[in-house]
Amino acid sequence: MIIAFASKNHLGLNSELGSNISQSEYFTVVELEGAKLKKVRNVENVYFRQEVDAVAFAEFIKETKAEKLVVSSVENADITKELLKGNVSVDEAREGRIADLLEDFQNSETR
Repeated sequence: MIIAFASKNHLGLNSELGSNISQSEYFTVVELEGAKLKKVRNVENVYFRQEVDAVAFAEFIKETKAEKLVVSSVENADITKELLKGNVSVDEAREGRIADLLEDFQNSETR
């Protein structure tokens, strides 16, 4: 599974989860094999401090091959609708360090 976490900066798993898409400077893209971490990369957010066009954003996330987007809050329902059309689920999560959020996800996968 590939998960894109909205992130406040480029510190990868040590980044804090972004409050929303336009306030997140990067996406930390995490690839899991089962519940095991396989790869982590940072992708610069072209929508940082910009208005987010739902269709274009869904295409941008699709290019990362993410199956799930995790962010504290999605700006509008159209973004979620467009992502779901492209088979990308959206999880709104509490703000915190991405490594901790990922660990919670991995633990839920192994149960």
